[in-house]
Amino acid sequence: MNFIEIMDKRISVRTYSTTVPEGELFERIQRIIKKERKGPFGNRYSMTFMDIDKSSIEDLGKMTSYGMIKNARFYFGGYADGGDRAIIDYGYCFEEVLLELTDLDLGTCWVGGTFGRSFIASLLSLPEGKVIPAISPLGYPHEKRAFVEKLTRMLARSRRRKPLSKILFKQNDEEGLAPVHPEDLQSPLNEIFHAVQHGPSASNKQPWRIVMHNDMFHFYCDYNKTYNALIKGFHIQSLDMGIALCHFTKAAEELRLKGKFSYSDPKYEKVDWIYILSWNIKR
Repeated sequence: MNFIEIMDKRISVRTYSTTVPEGELFERIQRIIKKERKGPFGNRYSMTFMDIDKSSIEDLGKMTSYGMIKNARFYFGGYADGGDRAIIDYGYCFEEVLLELTDLDLGTCWVGGTFGRSFIASLLSLPEGKVIPAISPLGYPHEKRAFVEKLTRMLARSRRRKPLSKILFKQNDEEGLAPVHPEDLQSPLNEIFHAVQHGPSASNKQPWRIVMHNDMFHFYCDYNKTYNALIKGFHIQSLDMGIALCHFTKAAEELRLKGKFSYSDPKYEKVDWIYILSWNIKR
């Protein structure tokens, strides 16, 4: 499985074929979804596979009844504590599942905002005090996308990404932080940060910021307080940070760049971003 190719290949699919996976493929899907996974902060998650009967599809809420998701019968998702670290780990593990399903030529779509949470909570037997950060439909992409899907992708500009110089910086001891441009990077770092740059995020905001210093890569989040207040119970941009960390580590593993996570806040002055975690290269 080439994760870097999969990251480039994957898009959000909102319109699905009515043909559903069966046989051995269906069993592989079940194994991928139910596999226990661990995020960088140590939280462990396994997702639940959901077969939504047509009579219940309206209970999912606006994303189906208003035409955002078409023809999807299968979904998957899970639950977590509402703290930022737990949500970051959920985003990490959830994106890992999506990438493995993409490798099977299946369509998926991050749905973290608008869906019938009470209905999904009943399917997941949601424990008290837990939240459902995101779910995803699953299936074969339809050959022709619905008009609403095309409009949604156009409005979200979902294939556009911030230039690397807006998300990656280097520490200059005399001048502070300076932006890093693609031509400043050599392999394998250029390929790794290309993978991070192309990660999906809520409303395509890409809040992750990374500072390079020697063999360390410090991850930050440029939190938008107003945006994070839209969903009760957790910060949705913590999911985005989990996605970025997933893309970084999977690309590093693919390119045989060894390293490990640590909490090593460099406490840079005049940095308004929120520190998340660091990754250091093993020599």
